[in-house]
Amino acid sequence: MALTIPLPTGIAAKSIGLEVWMDRVLERANLVRRGWDADDVHDLRVALRRCRTMADALSEVNPGPGWRKLKKASGDLFRALGDLRDAQVERSWVKKLGPPRDPVRKQLLRTLAGQERLHREKAERALDQFDRKAWKKLTRKLASKARFFPMESVVFQRLALAQLNTAGDLFQKARKSRSAIAWHRLRIGIKRFRYIVENFLPQRSEVWGDDLRRMQDLLGDVHDLDVLRGRIRRSASKLSPAIQKEWIDRIDAKRKALLQEFLQISAGPNSPWLTWRAGFQWGHALVAAPFPSRRTA
Repeated sequence: MALTIPLPTGIAAKSIGLEVWMDRVLERANLVRRGWDADDVHDLRVALRRCRTMADALSEVNPGPGWRKLKKASGDLFRALGDLRDAQVERSWVKKLGPPRDPVRKQLLRTLAGQERLHREKAERALDQFDRKAWKKLTRKLASKARFFPMESVVFQRLALAQLNTAGDLFQKARKSRSAIAWHRLRIGIKRFRYIVENFLPQRSEVWGDDLRRMQDLLGDVHDLDVLRGRIRRSASKLSPAIQKEWIDRIDAKRKALLQEFLQISAGPNSPWLTWRAGFQWGHALVAAPFPSRRTA
């Protein structure tokens, strides 16, 4: 007999659906112009990313040219905001890891401030070229097409299960190799699984969301530190070996702590991987199964 899951009451309908996020892109675009605050940049990029990831998934289950148009219309702005966001995040890490009078900190902050200015100018041009009228028109055209399959539909469950399997394979590879590339690939795999769950499986997202966000955030921090470590190594000619080693050791210690926390969450009898798998325990039928309780520390 098929088991059902009642929709958790904590889910707000206004936060679900392609039309909601396409409208939010326009709202955030107006906010970001006020000062290009890091949080506003992040919020606009999140809204764009939501639209783009939904378009990717929907193009598989309900094909049409509109999804490609959405990706093309948002591509330049999304990439420009990504470059700006990366510079802002890297600058934040430098401030956290180095004391105020540290010469490496000062040098890196000067370099990153210059890069941030360039990326902001590029993002401003991309935002100027972003066609709001065309975006609104595209929103109206795609809204009904996006609702062709209801939330929690079996087609979205299959997409999520396929991505979960991919992420699981990447997890095993990362645990064996422990390389920066392997952890980065795993971060992308978890991120894609998370986006499908958040956008199309709100019942599961309500239960799994905390673990998904925390695991992605931890691997995101690891990736940021890997980027910063690479920057310091490329600046070796400008730094004394002792100072360079001090920064590399500091980065490696923080990186190790983040990965240890990730593995503590990911492994063992309370692993979220087991919880996520249990959410699709009915195999090909993919009837919604009762969720295991949210894990506790």
